Amino acid sequence: MTTAQLIVVAVAVFAAAFVQVIAGFGFALLCMPIMTLAVPVEQAVVVSTLLGMVSTTWQGWHFRADARRPLVRRLTLAAFVGMPLGLVILNVVDDRTLKVVLGVAVLIATAMLVRRINLSHVGSNLDYGAGFLSGVLNTSLSTNGPPLVFDLQARHLAPDEFRATITMVFALSNTVGLSLFLIDGKVTVDGLQAALIALPAWAAGLALGWPIRKHVHGERFRWMVLVLLFAAGTSTIVFALT
Repeated sequence: MTTAQLIVVAVAVFAAAFVQVIAGFGFALLCMPIMTLAVPVEQAVVVSTLLGMVSTTWQGWHFRADARRPLVRRLTLAAFVGMPLGLVILNVVDDRTLKVVLGVAVLIATAMLVRRINLSHVGSNLDYGAGFLSGVLNTSLSTNGPPLVFDLQARHLAPDEFRATITMVFALSNTVGLSLFLIDGKVTVDGLQAALIALPAWAAGLALGWPIRKHVHGERFRWMVLVLLFAAGTSTIVFALT
């Protein structure tokens, strides 16, 4: 990797870690679009999964008491089923198409957050469907957040329950996703080096976000995240098509 590429990766990881610790989601949604401006999707997926797994595992354990366990179980099991299909997609679909799909997925997630759809009355099939799609996106684009955000937001979970539940699903999914990447030979020396070099940026993002977390309240930060997601998704599509 060149110095410029490593700088882009570090900036992406810092911004994503900062948002993740405050909002409970958004690591891959911000990290992947920014990283793919400088590195191939396959490499960005590995870096995002490696660092995202460390972050979500810690947060998932720390906030486990607030998690909705039945939701975690349904979403995670369905995600495991979808992951092999996502890995096939990563191996078959070309880089440019993956970037466009990534950008569209981010914009869809943004629209879902804006609309505040209420599906709290819908049965468990919604969770299984969202979990499966999350698993497919996890191993193909490392952006398993959109279906989970939609499912949990639509069920109108309290903020603490939302953060804890989605983080736990992320942690379990990333562990299995990384195992599949290892088996398939996707974890390369370049990817490991990039993740290692970006580790200080990841730590800085967490360190800055943690004390701010308790001072940032709902609506203001929600709209800041929406703006960042919209910018990330749009820029990914533009750069993929130019």
